[in-house]
Amino acid sequence: MLDNASELIEENGEVRNTTNNDRIKKMVFSEIDCTPKNIVKKKGERNMRKKILKIMKWAGLILLGAAAALMIWNFICKQAEQSKIQAAYGTVVEVNGHNMVVDIKGEDNETTIILLPGWGSSSPVLEFLPLAEELSKDFRVITIEPFGYGLSDRVGTEREISVVVEELHECTQRLGCDQYYLMPHSLSGLYSLYWANAYPQEVKGFIGIDPSVPKQSDEEPLPISMAALNKLSAYFQKAVNVLGITRLRSIGHPENAIYADTVYPYSDKELEVFRILSMDYAYSKDIMNEIKHMEGSLESVRDMKFPETVPVLQFVSGENCELLETWETLHREVITETDMSEVLRLEGGHYLHFERKQELIEKVREWVRKVEESL
Repeated sequence: MLDNASELIEENGEVRNTTNNDRIKKMVFSEIDCTPKNIVKKKGERNMRKKILKIMKWAGLILLGAAAALMIWNFICKQAEQSKIQAAYGTVVEVNGHNMVVDIKGEDNETTIILLPGWGSSSPVLEFLPLAEELSKDFRVITIEPFGYGLSDRVGTEREISVVVEELHECTQRLGCDQYYLMPHSLSGLYSLYWANAYPQEVKGFIGIDPSVPKQSDEEPLPISMAALNKLSAYFQKAVNVLGITRLRSIGHPENAIYADTVYPYSDKELEVFRILSMDYAYSKDIMNEIKHMEGSLESVRDMKFPETVPVLQFVSGENCELLETWETLHREVITETDMSEVLRLEGGHYLHFERKQELIEKVREWVRKVEESL
């Protein structure tokens, strides 16, 4: 009897011990979340992460390899194509020991118009070609490529407004221009305002194609300044060009590499030169230095107006007027001559010489004729 009792006690004890051990195991595993099932699950997750990281690593290496190959291919193509742009167009004028390229059309005409490009133009001569050809039926038209632009030399000097204007003026002097109309686009509007005040006896009139004006940065329409936005856009485009993406996209389709008048029938040679300059020579160090001095240039002309002897014809972009409420007003504020001066708002973007070319040309002809008759 006692023996049976002791056996029962031992059996009950073992049962209780087994039950307690199971409870303890569950408690421990639940605390550290490593039950046999969870251990297998976590091991599977670690393996999956390793596989994903391995795939990402190889994908990254493949992308880097492809980018490197594309850059090498792009560099080789650039070297091979350099000969295509040698003396591709224009006339070389020596200014301060460097070569500045100009293009002259309508040389037999008496009245001279000087076309000046907006910031960052890869080829001012080719960009203005459709406009220059039409205007040359009535005027002597000179398109100047400032240093750092198009086929002109890269000079590596600080591109302050006074320096740029003196270089451009020296170029016109060497061409024998002593009376002319300035016709700038965008940033060159500031240079022309400075120029007209420095040489009022030479400037017969100003014709602005949505030109930059003093105080335009006082009310920025975007959270980022236009100068900073232009700089970011330029660096992005330079990266795309260096990687060879622009060259790849423009094979057989040069229009994918350039920004130009889509209606004008450029020759194959002109398109190829334009394409090469846009891919391989755009946003030179001189041009990037120029944007660095943008705020300084605006400050230099902040209180300037055109002299009373200089009549003004302003073409302003309707889109920019919508973007900046004071855009048209700012263009009126720089005018002091009131008999001949006009400000015309044309619906379209910043490149009115592409979008509204014919209207612009007809108005220029009419307005210059009126100014000439009054002299």
